[in-house]
Amino acid sequence: MNSQGLSPRIAALHALLNWKKGGGFVQNNLQQTCENLPQNNRALAYEIALGTCRVLTELDEKLKTLMRELPKEPCRTILEISLYQLLHTRIPSYAVVNSAANLAKHIGLNEHNVKFVNAVLRNAVRKNYANIENENAKAPDQWIRVNTQKTNVEELTTKLELKDPEILFDKFILILNTREILKNPLFKKGFYSFQNPASFFMASLCEIKDGHKIWDACAAPGGKTAMLAEEHPNAFFIASDCSEKRAEKILDLQNRLNLKNVCIIIANVENPPFSQKFDCVIVDAPCSNMGVASRRPEALQTFSKEKISELSKKQLAILQGASASVKENGVLIYSVCSQEKEESTEVIEKFTKNNPAFTQEESILTDSPHIDKFFIAKLRRT
Repeated sequence: MNSQGLSPRIAALHALLNWKKGGGFVQNNLQQTCENLPQNNRALAYEIALGTCRVLTELDEKLKTLMRELPKEPCRTILEISLYQLLHTRIPSYAVVNSAANLAKHIGLNEHNVKFVNAVLRNAVRKNYANIENENAKAPDQWIRVNTQKTNVEELTTKLELKDPEILFDKFILILNTREILKNPLFKKGFYSFQNPASFFMASLCEIKDGHKIWDACAAPGGKTAMLAEEHPNAFFIASDCSEKRAEKILDLQNRLNLKNVCIIIANVENPPFSQKFDCVIVDAPCSNMGVASRRPEALQTFSKEKISELSKKQLAILQGASASVKENGVLIYSVCSQEKEESTEVIEKFTKNNPAFTQEESILTDSPHIDKFFIAKLRRT
C-alpha cells in the first residue's frame, strides 16, 4: 500500500492513541493529525477513528476471541482500527490486512509484532469477521445551517445542487455528502455552517430583541453565537471561553461569517469579569456528551457515576457564576448535550433552590430523529 493509502490510517491511529493517553477528544486530535491530508484521506481517517471509538468495547470483545490476551499499545489500537474496517466498512479484507502490517512497520514495530498483527487479522478474515451492520457504528447525520444574512434555504439548495433534501425549521438542511459541501466555495464565503438542528430549540428560548446584549458564556466553538448573531444583527453578543485555544475557533467562525456584532473574550464563567448586566446569558455547560455519543464516541467509553457526579458539580458552579450577570427580568439559558438527570433537571432544581430570584419557565428535551439529544432550560430573574 502506498504512503497516500497509509496516511489516513496513520492519522486515525495517532488520534486514538493520544485520546487513550488522556489527550482530549478524538475529533480534536484528528484536526491535528489530518491537518495536511487531502479531503478524501481526511474523511477516511475520521471514519476509522471515530467509528472505532464508537464500538471499541465490541471490537475488544471480538479480538479476545482471536488471542489469549489483548496486546499492549500501539499494537492493540492497530488491531482495533483494522477490525473496525473489516466489520463496518466496505474496504476489501486484503487491503485492511496489508495496511495493518504496513502501519505496524511504519511506526517501528518489530518483525514479531508485525507478523502477529498480520496473523490475527487473517484469522479474523477466516472467521468471516466482515461487514456486520451495527447501529452504534453508524456515523451521525450531518446538517448545515443556512446563513439567512446571505441566502435562504431554497436558493442555497439550488446552488448546492441538492435534490429534495430534508429541511427543518426553514434553516437546516440534511447533508449526505459532507466532503463536497466542505469543498464548495460557498462554505468559505459564509453562506452556511455545520450545525445540528437541536440548537434551534435553544435559540427559541432566548427572547432576543434589537439592542439587547447577550453573553454566550461557554461559546466555543461558536455555533450558537453565530446562529443568533446572524438572526439578530441589531443585538450585541459577547462570546467567551476560558481557553484561548478554544476561543480561536470562535474567531475563525466569526471571520468566515463576517459577524460584526460579536466580541470574543477569554473569561472564567465562575468569576465573570463584567460590571454590566445582560438581557440574556447562555450557558452551554461542559457535560458527559451522552446526547451526542455518535459525534463524541469517547462518551460511551468514559461514562461513569463518578464522572457524572463531578460534572454536575461543575455545571452548577458555572450556572451560579453566570447568573450574576443576568439583569432584572433577564433570561438565563442552561443547555447540555446530555439528558442524564444528574446533569439536567437536578442541576436546575439545585440552582433554583439556592437562587429564589430565578424561576424556571420552560424546559426542553429534544427527542426527534436526526437531532442531537439536548436538555435546555429557560430561567428568568424576577
